Amino acid sequence: MSMEKCSDVTRFPSWITETSNWDQDVIYLLDGELRFIDCNPVWDRFAAANGGRHIARADMPGRSILDYVPDVLRTFYVHKYWFAKRISGWTEFDYDCSSPEKIRLFRMSMMPVEDGMLVANHLRLEEDCAPAPPLTEARKQDYISSGGIVTLCANCRKTMRVDDPTSWDWVPNFLRDTGGIPVSHGLCTRCASHLS
Repeated sequence: MSMEKCSDVTRFPSWITETSNWDQDVIYLLDGELRFIDCNPVWDRFAAANGGRHIARADMPGRSILDYVPDVLRTFYVHKYWFAKRISGWTEFDYDCSSPEKIRLFRMSMMPVEDGMLVANHLRLEEDCAPAPPLTEARKQDYISSGGIVTLCANCRKTMRVDDPTSWDWVPNFLRDTGGIPVSHGLCTRCASHLS
C-alpha cells in the first residue's frame, strides 16, 4: 500500500473498506512517525459532534497524532503505538470518550501497514446521560482548586474533588464550558490503574 497522502476512499486499500465499518468507525492511516496520512469521512462527523476545532480531515495530513493526546496519556499511547508497530496483527484497547449527553466506550484497533499504521476506533457502548442540573456556585467549589483550576481525567473526563483527590465525579457541565475556569488534566484512580 502506498503511504502517500490519500484524498478519498479509493486510495485506501479495498480490504479496509470491505472489512471495516467504514461508514461508522473513525479510521485513519499514520506514517512511521505517527503523522496522519488520511482519515475516513467519519472523522469529520465525529470531530463536529464532539466540539473538535481545527481538526478537519483535510487539515490532518502531516500532523502528529501525539499532538492530540493529553500529556498525562502520552506515555500510554506511545507505548501502544510502539507495541502495535512491532507485531503482526491487531493491537486493541478500550478507552472512554464521553460527552455531556452520552457515555461512550470505544475500542481502538491498530495494525502495522508497510511503514505506517492503520487505526480504527469502534464505538462499543453508548448510553444517554441524565440531564445535568445547573452547576451552582457552591457545588463548583467542590471542584475548583485553591489555584482556581479544575482537573479533569484525561481518559474518562470525570472531575476531581478538591476535598478528596481520590474521588472523581461525573460533572458534564465542565466538559464543554468551564465558564473561564482553567482546566488541567490528570488521571482518576480508576483510569490510572486501568491504563498502567
